[in-house]
Amino acid sequence: MAVPPESPIAADGSDALQVALRAANAAAVQIARRIPDALLPDARERLGLRTKGGWNDRVTEVDGAAENAALAVLRGAFPDHEIVAEESGAHGGGSAFRWHVDPLDGTRNFASGLPHYCASVGLWMDGEPLAAAIVDPARNETFAAAAGRGATLNGAPAAVSSETRLEESLLGFDVGYKGPEGKLLLGAVADLWPGFQSARMMGSAALGIAYAGCGRLELYAHHYLQPWDMAAAILFVREAGGTATTLNGAPLSPESGSIAAGAPEVHAAFLAATANSPWRASVS
Repeated sequence: MAVPPESPIAADGSDALQVALRAANAAAVQIARRIPDALLPDARERLGLRTKGGWNDRVTEVDGAAENAALAVLRGAFPDHEIVAEESGAHGGGSAFRWHVDPLDGTRNFASGLPHYCASVGLWMDGEPLAAAIVDPARNETFAAAAGRGATLNGAPAAVSSETRLEESLLGFDVGYKGPEGKLLLGAVADLWPGFQSARMMGSAALGIAYAGCGRLELYAHHYLQPWDMAAAILFVREAGGTATTLNGAPLSPESGSIAAGAPEVHAAFLAATANSPWRASVS
């Protein structure tokens, strides 16, 4: 792995990880204050749930409030850095430092009262991840990592599972927003079964990858993600001792689209077991 670039320092002396944590926590505060609404029978109306973009992609008014809170932190700390955020797009430009912000990953879970969602903030420079913060306000959990400094879960060291056998592994997937590829995923899972212990559909890619980084899953895989979905989680799983590549085993960046991440030997076994899968053939 390349030597990571030096982490930037804000005017107040904070390093990139400290700023990432502040930004993710600011977003999480906005999410947490609306959790009571998300648990009511008319939650989807209260939260303004609507479809955006393509098929089945959802957003609420909470996504926007959380994103604004995170952006305020990042702009205050590093006004010259570029930011790419899910709801408002690209901000700034000309800087080699690029922040990726997913203010509420798992919007449909949130609006359905399912406690599995998070705020995700990651910093990259020159193709290398520098800092990552993923905050789950439902469980009060914080997944954090800095390049070369390891990964932590609520401040304690995090590590991928020690499992080496695919047949003993718990795998995480999501069908995503691309209908044909999602159907191919379901076929791939059926073809693998019973060659693994069990599978989970997560509803939040950032948390799914983070769970693969702290050993709750042996591996998480997805065929179509946006940069903000995985920019922070890639660094977390790598710093936790895991392997993260595209679904076809190629080097990974936030723009890669697909991901397979988790315990190294399980990752290798999964890629081997799915080598001829039409699902794999559907991604770049």
